Amino acid sequence: MGDQEDAGSKGLAIGQVSAVIAAVLFGTAYVATSIAIRSFTPLGAAMWRGILSTLVLVPAVAATRQSGAGTMSRSQTWRLIVLGLCGGLGFVVALNVAVSIAGATLPAFAASMSPILAAVFAPVVLGEALTIPAVAGFAVAVAGSALLSGTSPSGADGPGVLVGLLAALCFALFLLLSRRWSRPYQLTGGAIALSIAATTGLGLLPVELIREPGLLLPAHLRPDAAFALIWLALVPGVAAQLFVVASVRRVKTRSSAAMLLVSPVTAAALAALVLGETLNGPQLLGAVLVLGGTVGAAGLGGERYGPTIAKWLRRPAGRV
Repeated sequence: MGDQEDAGSKGLAIGQVSAVIAAVLFGTAYVATSIAIRSFTPLGAAMWRGILSTLVLVPAVAATRQSGAGTMSRSQTWRLIVLGLCGGLGFVVALNVAVSIAGATLPAFAASMSPILAAVFAPVVLGEALTIPAVAGFAVAVAGSALLSGTSPSGADGPGVLVGLLAALCFALFLLLSRRWSRPYQLTGGAIALSIAATTGLGLLPVELIREPGLLLPAHLRPDAAFALIWLALVPGVAAQLFVVASVRRVKTRSSAAMLLVSPVTAAALAALVLGETLNGPQLLGAVLVLGGTVGAAGLGGERYGPTIAKWLRRPAGRV
């Protein structure tokens, strides 16, 4: 019994740490993308990121595949395609459309909504309980993310916000379905990361060939843009994906989703350090709220932290 509890505690710790590492690595993508698009178009940078990640992951997945393992079943294949479309191509395309409509402040806010949406839908998709303290923590984190990204309800573009939320929903579905399918169907982190990279790179290639074929390979490739593109392919494109899958396989969606809220804070900090962008008072307050909301939403006091919404609704009338 004690060994099982130790193993469970160890798995929980690994899952939470993996989510934090994934969030930090994902957070570097915003600064790296802003540098990469100095030579590439936004969709072109996403396309090359996917292609380079695919070239890295194909031999890695092949090398780690168990000897004697047969070909993938149809059920495994279509699930990997769905995960790739949700976490890769669908998310990237929707996010780029949102940016083109509403400007650059929306991506940070949309990214913060992805894990929150995953936690909200987890009771329906996965049957996981959502605690009252978690709901309060996520609400605080939403307010903090809005302040951090400079999102203003009065200045928000309606269609842009809707498309941004669609992007967030795509990645939320990726988180939920990765947890639901990875263990039962033996989908490894490498295979899932490869599906995301391949669907993004190969899906955007024909789009870019039609839209701007002359810009697929920039005439003047800046060294910093080339380094940023390689960073995007190896770090957010490969390493971060492996860590996020490792997290959702081990801990409840609420916990891994809460840890992923660290991503916009990382992005803002790196933007200040690398790009020289300054954070004003409301943005600093937003960062504090996001981190505080993360602690509450993750339930770091334990997996049974706080009463669940379902239990609260089932309380007899008159009881507080």
